[in-house]
Amino acid sequence: MGIRNALTYPGDALSRTASAHRILDSAAGPLIAVRLNILTRKTLAGLQSDLSGRVLDASGQPISGLYAAGGVAGFGGGGVHGYRSLEGTFLGGCLFSGRTAGRAAASAAAS
Repeated sequence: MGIRNALTYPGDALSRTASAHRILDSAAGPLIAVRLNILTRKTLAGLQSDLSGRVLDASGQPISGLYAAGGVAGFGGGGVHGYRSLEGTFLGGCLFSGRTAGRAAASAAAS
């Protein structure tokens, strides 16, 4: 596609939240920066957890009050991404598992 045609990408019409403008246009608001740290795709680590994000002990029983999300939510035992995936590499899964673990923790705290 190239930089010249980047604004013609059809996905932008569906999800763009601001109109196109020059990057230093003062009327467009402040610039926002996000610091990224590069890491390998295969983090292959984590705590074994169930589908509610509860961390499991060595015998497979949930540890009361301990929850995990994202790449921390288990590898090798299935975790939230299944048995054959590489944990810690999927932002969508991190967000979803964070929401799931948060809901489970809130439910446990309320009862």
